[in-house]
Amino acid sequence: MKLLKKIFGGEDAAVTDARRIYAVLMKQSRSAAFYGAGRFNDNYDGRIEVLTLHISAILSNLNRFGQNGERLGQALFDEMKDDFEIALREEALSDASVKKQIQPMISLFYDRVKRYAEALHQSDPSASLTDAFLETLGNDESEGAGQAFSKRIAGYLLAFDTNLSNLTLGQIAMTEFKFPSVPK
Repeated sequence: MKLLKKIFGGEDAAVTDARRIYAVLMKQSRSAAFYGAGRFNDNYDGRIEVLTLHISAILSNLNRFGQNGERLGQALFDEMKDDFEIALREEALSDASVKKQIQPMISLFYDRVKRYAEALHQSDPSASLTDAFLETLGNDESEGAGQAFSKRIAGYLLAFDTNLSNLTLGQIAMTEFKFPSVPK
């Protein structure tokens, strides 16, 4: 179906916008400042976590735009899922193996997005996000570096969410959002 749309020029604007957003989020998520000791692991899982925290803020904000926001959110999710599948296929996995591998990834994505979005809407989002990141990073409260980074990454996500909350759907679609400084 996608091939026919491309051939006959019927590409949905939401798909085009989702690709643009996904590319910008992917680039930001690859910043080296997110990774290392006391931070996210610099591996496939860690990169997925950082991408997920960015997507969660976008999806949370798209919810306020009704059906158009939902369409863009679904297109963004589809773009991410397609990217995950391509990455798995590049590892020479069969279709059956890709299906087995993608399901837990998508489940984890949904769990994280739900947790981050719920934390963003709490009365004390900073504390809720810090707790979520401590769990994600696999650190407990006694590990100072992990806890400090969890607080900084919570502040980062809150600042990103605040920026998004001041934008229109069109501004988000055109990636006119700004990322805060990556926590050091």
